[in-house]
Amino acid sequence: MEKILEIKKRTNRYEKEKFLAVLEEKLSALGFECHQDVLGGISTKVNLSTKCENPDYIFIAHYDTGKIMPFWIDWLFRIIGVNRQLLMIGIIIFWSKYFMPWLEVTQEVVATSLSFIFGLSFFSILFPNPKNFDDNTSGVITLLTIAELIKQKNLDNIQLLFVDKEEKGLLGSFAQYRKMKNDGSLKNNPKVISIDCVGGRGEIPLIVRNGKSSYEKEFADLIEKGFGKCKSIRTLLPLSDNFAFRKLGALNISFVSKSLIPGGYFIKGIHSPMDKFLKTERIEKLAKLLVNEIE
Repeated sequence: MEKILEIKKRTNRYEKEKFLAVLEEKLSALGFECHQDVLGGISTKVNLSTKCENPDYIFIAHYDTGKIMPFWIDWLFRIIGVNRQLLMIGIIIFWSKYFMPWLEVTQEVVATSLSFIFGLSFFSILFPNPKNFDDNTSGVITLLTIAELIKQKNLDNIQLLFVDKEEKGLLGSFAQYRKMKNDGSLKNNPKVISIDCVGGRGEIPLIVRNGKSSYEKEFADLIEKGFGKCKSIRTLLPLSDNFAFRKLGALNISFVSKSLIPGGYFIKGIHSPMDKFLKTERIEKLAKLLVNEIE
């Protein structure tokens, strides 16, 4: 655990290789055979997976970390949240200038007065976030905890996948999906679950799906039984690595908070120096729930 938490920034190749070495060391010590996939394309992605031929379950966590987002984005999501209404608000803003010409003057004034502030705020994305406990060190630790339980229970139908460049647009998971589809690794139609942001200050376990899923209710019921509550939503937005595996009905699990506008959800503190909370007890509980269900 200490070595994992020491490497907080994982944005350049040196930091990522150092982190992967720690992951391989821990997994090898548990008895796993690991493999690195160096995948090309627009940019090089290095994913790490445990050996499992034709898995029934695949758990995914991204190991790269993000930059510091402009301060106002966090407050925007606190108000709006991520759900259908985010898309609707974007559509309304886009079309408003066509249907409400009187807004054009207001928009021009607002744009002029705020452009300087917003422009400066975007300089923050040049700097790696120094704290990444929830996004997504918590996902990595969850998979390592699952790895320990797998060996204790002698389960051989679960694959663990640590993917690169989620923060760059899910590039690692998209590349891995294409590789696994081409080499026949997905022929069993495995149940795929990504784990992202489960150790921070969010209070509500949230399951996100991007398409139809035959096993969404199964895991929603499981988590609700274990934590006393669970919310499940479907969205068009590519929020995490499950999106790359959406044709398999892949799910993502996070812990979130409710937005001020009802119906939306957001994750507190990520992509900012406030991402410094890690609830290890929750992570252990979630890992045990998932593995016990599979067993």
